[in-house]
Amino acid sequence: MHGPAMAAIDVMAIANILASMRGRRSAAVHWQWRRPDGKAAPRNLPASGARGRAADLLIVPGWQARNGPHLDALVRRDRAAIARVREVHESGGHVLGIYTGVAMLGAAGLLDGRDAVVPWPFVQSVKRQAPLLRLEAGEGWICRDRIWTCDSPALVTEAMVSVLRELGLQALSDSVGHVLLHSRERQRLSGQVAATSTTRIGAGTLERARRWLEDHLDRPYSLEETARAAATSSRSLLRHFRAALGTTPLQYLHEVRAMRARMLLETSYLPVDGIAELCGYRDTAMFRRVFEKSTGMTPSAYREKFRLRDRRREWGRDLRA
Repeated sequence: MHGPAMAAIDVMAIANILASMRGRRSAAVHWQWRRPDGKAAPRNLPASGARGRAADLLIVPGWQARNGPHLDALVRRDRAAIARVREVHESGGHVLGIYTGVAMLGAAGLLDGRDAVVPWPFVQSVKRQAPLLRLEAGEGWICRDRIWTCDSPALVTEAMVSVLRELGLQALSDSVGHVLLHSRERQRLSGQVAATSTTRIGAGTLERARRWLEDHLDRPYSLEETARAAATSSRSLLRHFRAALGTTPLQYLHEVRAMRARMLLETSYLPVDGIAELCGYRDTAMFRRVFEKSTGMTPSAYREKFRLRDRRREWGRDLRA
């Protein structure tokens, strides 16, 4: 299955783009394709140097199996890869089995006595390879002892972001996640970041208050005004927020403002004081305090670590090369 493998490579390629934006001169991640027998795969598949280095991660993207017996036959056909799977794990590397690729990890003896997620149509086949594995229910992917199992090709991007984090690329994995993974909070604020709001106020006291706060981030906070927008009293609104979210409307507003500030710091060239004003803070020092409390970083340090845009002087550099 090339799709899951390409999804994993997309994650690594975007990590390299982001690393380059932040001044790194060499790639943060390298990858190679290998056939089951260990030989190099065709040149038309995208690769990224570093040949001969020990692998920190081996990905088994799985097969397009028709049924359990067919998957058994495919594992037998490609048994030459089993030694490579064991070798990478025994040398301290991670292995990731995607969808039917989990069966290869079982055949390599890595799943017996361990928790694993298995694609439900092929549970019996994988159990034949690893009869002592413990099925994990309710999760799409998990990691146990540097062994990653993922039951769906659709979850590869999410799993790979976590793999990069485990491999020590925390800042890059966070940024890749910001770019590729769905975030309800960020999507809700995307119109604000683009300076265009299309958010509609939904039904319910709490939801009306939340939408009011999100639509008026740049206005001075007023509990009374927020309560009126939610068609309730100030006291009732405070009670709703504490019961549902464990916070106050003002604390919620600070967190939403900090999220908007993070998005602007990542994607815009606006100065910090301009971002503070767009997020409702007339006092930049107050903005810095709130932002640092929320993220543990100053706005400038956050921008340098997580920005998703080249510096202006780098515009078009790759096109000029």
